[in-house]
Amino acid sequence: MKKGTRGSTAWRARLPVVTIVVVSVAVLTTAVTGAAKPPPGLQEIPGGHWVYNSLLQAAFHIDGGTAGIDAQVAVPGDRGSQVVQGDTSGYVVGSTRITPFGKSDLTAGPPGVSPSAEVPVGVETAGGPYLVYRQSGQLIRLGDPPAPISAGGPVGDPVATAEGTLWLPRIASGLLCRLDRGAEQVSCPVTLPAGHFGALTLVGDKLYFVDTSDGVVRAVEAGGLGVPVPMGLGAGADLRTAANDVAGRVAVLDPVRGLLHLVDPAPGPRRPITVPLPPGQYDAPVAAGSVVVVVNRTSGRLFTYDADGRQTDDKPLPSDGGTARVVRGEDSHVYVDGGQGAHVLVVAKDGKITDVPVVPPTEKKDQPAPAQPAPGQGPVAPPAERRGQDGRPGQDTGTDRPGPTKPNPPPVTPPAVPASPPGAPPGVSATGEAGAVTVAWSAAPANRAEVTSYRISWAGGSRTVDGGTRRIRITGLANGTRYTFTVVAVNKAGTGPGASASATPAAAAAAPALTVSHRDGVATLSWTRPDLGGGELVHYLVTGTGFAQQTVGGTSASYSGLTAGNSYTFTVRAVTRTPDGQTREGQAAGRTVTVPAPTITISRGRDTSSENCHEPDCAEVNVTMKGFAPNTRYAIRLSSSSNTNVRTESTTTGADGSAIYNELNYDVPGQTIWVSVQTPDGRITSNKIRWT
Repeated sequence: MKKGTRGSTAWRARLPVVTIVVVSVAVLTTAVTGAAKPPPGLQEIPGGHWVYNSLLQAAFHIDGGTAGIDAQVAVPGDRGSQVVQGDTSGYVVGSTRITPFGKSDLTAGPPGVSPSAEVPVGVETAGGPYLVYRQSGQLIRLGDPPAPISAGGPVGDPVATAEGTLWLPRIASGLLCRLDRGAEQVSCPVTLPAGHFGALTLVGDKLYFVDTSDGVVRAVEAGGLGVPVPMGLGAGADLRTAANDVAGRVAVLDPVRGLLHLVDPAPGPRRPITVPLPPGQYDAPVAAGSVVVVVNRTSGRLFTYDADGRQTDDKPLPSDGGTARVVRGEDSHVYVDGGQGAHVLVVAKDGKITDVPVVPPTEKKDQPAPAQPAPGQGPVAPPAERRGQDGRPGQDTGTDRPGPTKPNPPPVTPPAVPASPPGAPPGVSATGEAGAVTVAWSAAPANRAEVTSYRISWAGGSRTVDGGTRRIRITGLANGTRYTFTVVAVNKAGTGPGASASATPAAAAAAPALTVSHRDGVATLSWTRPDLGGGELVHYLVTGTGFAQQTVGGTSASYSGLTAGNSYTFTVRAVTRTPDGQTREGQAAGRTVTVPAPTITISRGRDTSSENCHEPDCAEVNVTMKGFAPNTRYAIRLSSSSNTNVRTESTTTGADGSAIYNELNYDVPGQTIWVSVQTPDGRITSNKIRWT
């Protein structure tokens, strides 16, 4: 049994007690899902929303398409509890306990202890469901057994993609963190610019960061944030963002000015649509499909708008006590649960609102109800059939002799509905990597027969996995080639329809072939274009020890200001964009160079004589210079222990920065002599020798 995704009746483990600081309860909890997941099982319950009626101590299933209640299960729970559902199980989540129930057999399991009085955000997605305790930075993946996971610190509103990746903004720490489907730890691959804040949202299934600190929206990519796209409205810490798009636009609420904005996140965006709202205090917007919902807490009303900003409906919030909760159901309808779950507002896909009283569904009778006796009388019998003396049926003679009671016909049992092939697996996604693609999906509708396997096919191959598998990594694919993967479910009745997703494998670029040379304090780098792994070159990143990073479009770069005597390491890597739009940094090529420090060495040379230098003590002073600037003229000063400037002459270095000079001579025994050269970085002094 996979952790956190299955097990409708195997209540073998209770929720652990997790130490979490209790904080104030939030007034709005939004369940975010990437795709609808009709649950498999013994009883077919269509995708929709579960609500908990604390007055009736029962969870009720609401079909968003019909705005009707079609199932219920008795579950003990706390006032104001919410229901979070997975593939086969639901969970009534309250302030003191979390109680699971099976969605197929509609029976409750033993309750577990709630880890905190903090109201969590329930996230219904593939690989979940999850409870996110934002203030304490704690997650629980519900299942058998449940799995507590630390987010590393307080988080904002979570967002889940269709394949089941849970994204968690840690704005105070400047991080965007993720919990991959099935992972045991949270990673934080994206760092925000210092001092920036905002929220995450999904447009389709692409993740964006709405940076409200500077009024832009950026795509979240593998290596960080994409280019900023101005939203066309001012920045502000009070801006509130919906977790899902409205027909390709991002819903942003400005509660200070009482405005709802619908913003285009694409480069070269359309002008934002701005909708004035009635006065009042508003919660963050909730979006589904082409409808956006806002709640005015001051007036206690719910407003709906379409993708063009036109108001479609307006209804009062449920008035059954407590604070109404707005959720986006797994069927992409919006539901507003009353504080005690006695009423639910169902928002249809056209924005119209239906008020649904949460009561047990009406049961249909196969037979009319039997007649009831009058007070004080016995059972009412139907008219008796009389028979004559010859035993043949006769008419009632009017006598008061009781005749035999005609038995009621036995109840008619409807024929069992036969099993049919499964439905299409929802939430199919494909993610490319180097030479491989990971395909993920949610459980297909079983249609009264257990799903025994899933078959994944693509151009060039197919794979079959068991019915409990929801993810597969397909290797051996060509980088840069786009593949379409189709997933079908199989049960004993046959093979169901397929659902598809496409991806393009792409590897990070290989390391370039790098060469580095230096001269006159300048390092020159050149490299060749590497294998891009099926991606498109964006630019090269060039670094050097102690220097700022460069972004280069060509295949060469230079750094000036190298200091003699120091070593420098230079690296170059290609940044590519995969066919699926992800940005990747390639392997780095590195080279280290050392700029030699200038040195001067002297020694006594051959004997000589001149008008100022006399035998037998006169000899040449051999001077060897290394590591100086090439092709540069330098003054060489000869000094002694009794005269700091015996003589000064000049020489020019060669192309390699070296020179040999033996035109100086000296003839005073017992003196210590040396040579020095003035450079822009200071005077360089040779070794000292005693003249004998």
